[in-house]
Amino acid sequence: MSDESLVSICIPTYNRAGMVGKAIDSALAQSYTNIEVLVVDNASGDDIESVIAGYDDSRLQFFKNKENLGLFGNFNRCIELSKGKYIHILNSDDYIDSNFTKTCVELLETHPNVMMTFSSSVVISDKEPVKFAIFDHDIIFHAPELFRKLLANEIPITCPSVMVRREVYDAVGLFSCEYPYGGDYYQWLKISKKFDAAFVANAILYFREGDHTETFRLLLKSPLGYIDTIKIFIRIIDELGDEEAAYRRELNIAIRQHMRVCNNLWIWRSDMMKSPYPLVFLGLSFNTWALIRSDSVIGRIKKFFDFIFILIIGFFLVLPGGRFCLKILKLLKRELTQRIKKIS
Repeated sequence: MSDESLVSICIPTYNRAGMVGKAIDSALAQSYTNIEVLVVDNASGDDIESVIAGYDDSRLQFFKNKENLGLFGNFNRCIELSKGKYIHILNSDDYIDSNFTKTCVELLETHPNVMMTFSSSVVISDKEPVKFAIFDHDIIFHAPELFRKLLANEIPITCPSVMVRREVYDAVGLFSCEYPYGGDYYQWLKISKKFDAAFVANAILYFREGDHTETFRLLLKSPLGYIDTIKIFIRIIDELGDEEAAYRRELNIAIRQHMRVCNNLWIWRSDMMKSPYPLVFLGLSFNTWALIRSDSVIGRIKKFFDFIFILIIGFFLVLPGGRFCLKILKLLKRELTQRIKKIS
């Protein structure tokens, strides 16, 4: 492993002066020491400057944007300010194991064909920490293998676990700001379509859940994140062009999964939102359904029944007490499924 390989650990932050210290501490405590740690504040209204003032480490740099650039606009600002051969964007509310950087760099240095790594995560919430390890060993995906798996939702990528070679951003561009929630998903699709990527089993990210997160704001408080996903599907289909047929299976799997998510949102989560969003999710379900493509008779029949299923749920939705009935039916189905599993 070359000591000349500088790693930029970038920490974009917004109004998280009370949480960012843990991320900074974990970055500065890396066993791989040839790093720069960039904290890039997105025009916060808190006193993050006093947090930064408490550190005396020449590797730590602080930048403050004059105006809020948005989530992925700030990601791009981090990349523009960084100087490292490898770039790791670490959320300001998360933190990493002391060997995280070393483990990722070792794989990248020994596999020059790999352009991006992602890793395991430990989810920290008000419950017991839970480790999510997709695999128990390192694995390299040769393009476009990971692209297919991401489309089919077979492999999740936790954004702050990703490390990327600098030249990749030159090749595919920076994060798109068109998708306030899904910009990272679209970025990993762009990268994995062209380049090899690797899962690094022993690089551990500690991912903090809670109502402070962008996930909570965009997935539990509004339908914006789900609209983003539909837009990304449309863009990917357009960008694939003549290649679309080669990825139709994976696209249809992803589209159907998103359609089912929107169906469930009518029932379970829309009451957490301020506006009458059940009808919005009805529209999202139909828009997602329209993206399903099939050349076979069986596929078209399946799509027809998908349509009927959405209509049935929509019928219950507009009936007085219909949403409550759907919840009861869902709970009964879940209980029945669990009992069948116990018996078998």
